[in-house]
Amino acid sequence: MIKSKSSIILLINSFIYLMLTSSIFAQEEPIQIRPFGTNPGNLKLMFYDPGNIKEKAPLVVVLHGCTQMAKGCAEQTGWNKLAKLHQFYVLYPEQIILNNVENCFNWYRAADQSRDKGEPASIMQMIDYLKKNKNIDSTRIYIIGLSAGGAMSSIMMAVFPEVFDKGGVIGGGPYKATESVLNAGTSMLGIVAKSPEDWGDLVRKENPHFKGSYPELIVFHGGLDPIVNSNNANQLIKQWVDIHHTDYVEDVHFEKFRNNEDVELTIYKNRQQQEVVRYFRVRGMGHAIAVDTGNCSTQGGKTGMFSYDKDFHSTYWAADFFGIIKKPYQIDGSTSIKPKTTNLTYSVPFRQGSKYQWITPAGMWISKGKNTNSITLDADYQSGYLEVTETDANGCQLESCKLWIEVKE
Repeated sequence: MIKSKSSIILLINSFIYLMLTSSIFAQEEPIQIRPFGTNPGNLKLMFYDPGNIKEKAPLVVVLHGCTQMAKGCAEQTGWNKLAKLHQFYVLYPEQIILNNVENCFNWYRAADQSRDKGEPASIMQMIDYLKKNKNIDSTRIYIIGLSAGGAMSSIMMAVFPEVFDKGGVIGGGPYKATESVLNAGTSMLGIVAKSPEDWGDLVRKENPHFKGSYPELIVFHGGLDPIVNSNNANQLIKQWVDIHHTDYVEDVHFEKFRNNEDVELTIYKNRQQQEVVRYFRVRGMGHAIAVDTGNCSTQGGKTGMFSYDKDFHSTYWAADFFGIIKKPYQIDGSTSIKPKTTNLTYSVPFRQGSKYQWITPAGMWISKGKNTNSITLDADYQSGYLEVTETDANGCQLESCKLWIEVKE
């Protein structure tokens, strides 16, 4: 029996605290945080915390498209599911109708294209606030957006290159494709074209004293986009290869990515043969993101006005590019071998009912164990990545695992 008023108050306060903390840990949708700064761009800070983070974790900034809001963007993209599975935070800056009647980020206004004012300054204040108040690894901050959000992602990477490790643009375009609303339509139609150097100069002019590396870029664009012509993706790639000091010549090309007839992949590398731009062109898709609805760990997203099921979860592949997908295991085997070595064993854990697909680098081949969890490999002279993808008994494809094998005397 409770004998005093203070005890009753203490009990009530404890109950309220437990209710509040349990609702935070059970969070399934982005919640608003305020205040977070002076907010010159008048945006909302919407934030998703999966509640299972125990150490410094990555932060992904996701920018919605026109007519969207954070909640709908989260549902369609499936970022929250990945955040819970792989332990990272998601920030959803949200536009308000007072700023733009179509709820677009104002990517086409000169007042919102520099680091010290407007919407970019607000988004940066959100990031700074979260870095101070959450367990964020500031070396692993990423940004990606759709449409106007994609164009704003280009702006953020261009004006804050020191902040973002990597970034992505879906159905967007290059930095400063236009600087006024009058020319926005011309840009969206894909009419604006420049040389790689001219595009790159626009970014360099914004960062005259920057000596570091610019973020690496992943691009997604629908091949039949009627709103933002896919030539915008080409112009964006020109800009980004130039600021990475490389050329606009594709280094790797796959007509069918992982045997998907609708998905084409092109990769651009720098002089050190490091990948700097990855471009997924989705055939038959308009102005939208591509998803792969399903319950497997590599599937996700929800179909809608700006989201099509193409058996390709673009959000997953963006997260994979960012390097924030936790692998189910590591490949066990030698990482440094001599040329002409035979009978090398590489393996992953065995699970009943699973099938294993191995991809060997050029100059290496499987002599025994193909499609099992343990293979015997023979090698020639060339180094490369050994990759395995497991399909479990439920038909779910797990996250692919890679191992670099160095061949040297």
